[in-house]
Amino acid sequence: MHGSATHFSKRGLAVARVGSPKAKSSLVRRLVATENDPAKRRIRAWLTELDDEQLAGLGLTSEDIAILRGTT
Repeated sequence: MHGSATHFSKRGLAVARVGSPKAKSSLVRRLVATENDPAKRRIRAWLTELDDEQLAGLGLTSEDIAILRGTT
């Protein structure tokens, strides 16, 4: 029974990832989740002006960058 629960949990995680990609960076998660915070919108706009190499230098993964830019 324990094996089934573990298998189900892994399947549930895979489905969640496919449905909506989740940023590894907590900064990106917070910036993308906000709707009514003008400061966070400005920060997101500033970050999207940086090129991929600069964003990677800040520790963002390619998936984080895609989510930040809204291309996922």
